[in-house]
This record gives sequence, C-alpha cells and structure tokens, in this order.
Amino acid sequence: MVIRNSSGQASLVLVLLVGLVAMIVTLSSGTLSVSNVQIEETIHTADSAWYAAWAGVDELMYRLRSGQRFGDTYSVTLTLDNGATVSAQIIGDNTQRTVQSEGFIDGVTKRLEVKVASSSSKASFIFAAQSGEGGFELEGGTLVVGANNTSGNVYSNGSVLGVRASSGIAGSRILGSVWAVGTIGGLASPDTGGVYIQKDARAGSLTACLVNGNVRSPAPPTNCPYAGNYLSTNPPSPVEMASVDANYWKNKALAGGVWSGDCTVLETDGTDCTLGTGILGNRQILGNLSVPSGINLTIDGPIWVKGDIDIAQNNTLSTAESAEKDSIVVVASDPDNPLVKGRIVTSSNVQYSLNSQGAGLIFISENRGDICEINPAIELTSNTATVVFVAVDGCINIGSNSVISGVLGKKVHLKSNSIVSYDPSLAQAILGTDTGGWSVVSITEY
Repeated sequence: MVIRNSSGQASLVLVLLVGLVAMIVTLSSGTLSVSNVQIEETIHTADSAWYAAWAGVDELMYRLRSGQRFGDTYSVTLTLDNGATVSAQIIGDNTQRTVQSEGFIDGVTKRLEVKVASSSSKASFIFAAQSGEGGFELEGGTLVVGANNTSGNVYSNGSVLGVRASSGIAGSRILGSVWAVGTIGGLASPDTGGVYIQKDARAGSLTACLVNGNVRSPAPPTNCPYAGNYLSTNPPSPVEMASVDANYWKNKALAGGVWSGDCTVLETDGTDCTLGTGILGNRQILGNLSVPSGINLTIDGPIWVKGDIDIAQNNTLSTAESAEKDSIVVVASDPDNPLVKGRIVTSSNVQYSLNSQGAGLIFISENRGDICEINPAIELTSNTATVVFVAVDGCINIGSNSVISGVLGKKVHLKSNSIVSYDPSLAQAILGTDTGGWSVVSITEY
C-alpha cells in the first residue's frame, strides 16, 4: 500500500512508524488513495515501549475483527517476551471505538490511541505479507516475523502451505496470526509438513500445522495441534488486494521526461540514462533498465520502466536526500505486453539504502507472471530488508537466504532460509475483517 502526498512522492512511512511518526489516516473504503488519506507526522524516539504499546493495539484489534463482544469497555494486560508490560482498553459502541494502549519497559512509557469506525468495507491494518488467490508458500527454514515484538501477520486469499510445522529453525514459521481463505497445510501434500503459527489461525481448513493460539474453521483441525480454543466458524472472506495506484506514479515519472530505448546505468555506449551522474528519477524509460554489477545508483524521483528491471549483484541503490521523508516508487510495467514485460529481478548482495530521514524505495511490478518456478513477476535473491515489493497480478519469488521487509502479491513463495522481517515503518497492507469492517480514523501517540 502506497500513500502519496502533495509533493507527488510516495510515503513509505506508513500506518506504524517504528516510534518515529504518528499518522492520521482517513478511510472511506478498503483501499487508500490520494483523495482519502491525510497524514500528520510527529517525530519520536523509537524504543521498545512503543512496540509494546502497539502489541496492545494489535491484540484488541484482532479480537474486534474476530467478532468478540466487548460491551462499552474492555481491557487486557500483557507481558511480552522482552519483559515489557502492556495495559490496553477498548471503549465505544458498534459504530465507533477507541483503543488506548500503554507500553512500559525499563522506566520508559509510550501510549498509543487508535480510533476506528464501523464500515461495510474492509479495514486497514498490519501485515507482514498479503497474498491473493495464488496463496502463500514457505519452504524449510523460512520465517515471517515482526520487528520488536510486533506480529508477523499473514493474510491469504488462497492457502498458506509449509514443509514443516516446527517452532525450531528448520520449520516453516509465522510468528503472528494467519488468515487463509483456503487451507493451512502442507506444501508437498495437504496433510504432511505444514506451518507453525505462533498466535491464532483462521482458515477454510487446517490439515497440517502447529498453532500456539486459538483456531477457527468450519471443521476441527486434523494433524494440527493447537494450544488455545477451537471455534466452528465460516472461513475468512477474500480481501481485495490493496491498491498501489501504479498509474499515478507512472504519470508522475512521465511528466519528468522520456528516455527512448534501453538504459544501462553508467555504461559508456550511449545507453546511460543518468548521463554519467549515477542519479535517476522523474523519468519514463521506453525499454529495459539494467544496473550492472558494482554500480552505485541514487534514485531521486519516481521511475516508470516500460520494460524489465534487472539489478545485478554487488550494487547499492540509495534514496536521495532530496526525497526527505517521502520514499520513492519505481514501477516496471508495459500495459501492451503485461504477460512478458514488467518483470523485476534483483541479484545477490544488492543493498538498498534509506536516506538520513528514513525514506526508501517501493518496487511495483505489473507483470502477470504467476508461476513462481517459471515466470515470476518479481524474483529476489538478496538482502532487501529496507524495501517493499508489490506484484498484485503476479508471483513474488523470494530466493534462498533473502531478507525482505514487506510483500504484497497474487502469489508469494519463500525459498529455504528466507525471511520476511516485517518493519511496520516500511510496509502496510489491507486486512479484511470477519463480519463487516472497521476503518481506521486516526492513530496518535499521546
């Protein structure tokens, strides 16, 4: 999910802000757009107390989405693994509620207030990963986790499948809650292997898993021990994939000018669209964009590549200081040939550097390749922990030993030993509710 401001650049500082930014978001539907988002930022010091406060918000919002009846007031207390304590309450009625949460650790207290309003649409909330009907797949030694005691939540319009339901390092592990319209089970076969889920799980069926919380599904789980309670419910409803408004960013890039033909950064054969500067932005490229090995490229504005993006190994891509707090969107898209063009490939040892104010890069592919083994829209083989990748019509194939921050794709596949390390300052997704929805009106620190 991308938020844009009046300067026409993307804000990668999204609903949660690692204790750096408080954001006001107004939603009239299940997606964010320029016309219905307002942002008010306040700078704070990031610390564990802030994350503890958010854990209280996360807990109560999960219960609200699950249909728990609170009455006028309901409160919870939590103790996190790092010793932080949380006191949170939710007040209000069936049309509007307010969550107030206080986190405390090592003499430091942080307080958050989240206001939500009842909506017939879906609610905006937190995800490490969201997948469409293609599902979410985890090989061995894979991990989905949130930073500093936040949850690595997953929502799939398809199934969530893994190779081993173990809490150890060899398993397919999700350290958060999971919603799957289809099955939570085994990758090789439905009832073997499976997924470890640290918190709660709701799915159409659960056939191979280990759940450390509550379970909700139409029929009791099979080959899936759980530590909490079982409740017979309908499967979660499919959630519309979040709008990233790629057309807006393509138009912003086009307004800055056009480079005709392929671009190979810092090449001396006349194909260098940076003209020897190593700086690129506010440009449409009518061809492929290639970043050869050993190149440092600074991006200072939106880019639309009407072709493929190929980033070779041992490179550094940096966000320009001129972007200030607003991160930059790079789109790979050929509307005339979406089945073939618009792919993004990033190789090993590629570093993506934030600027001094925390702004980074968002890569969007509009390619429709959804067979991960053959033609993924996005292919990653690197430590890209400060980048968000989006491919709402294709597969995002995350290579072995890779680390990324947030992912949104029609299908998502994690190869062995890869990690989605969700940093809430760098990613946002759309979370569907169980019955109706709750639109986030404001999130403030007080």
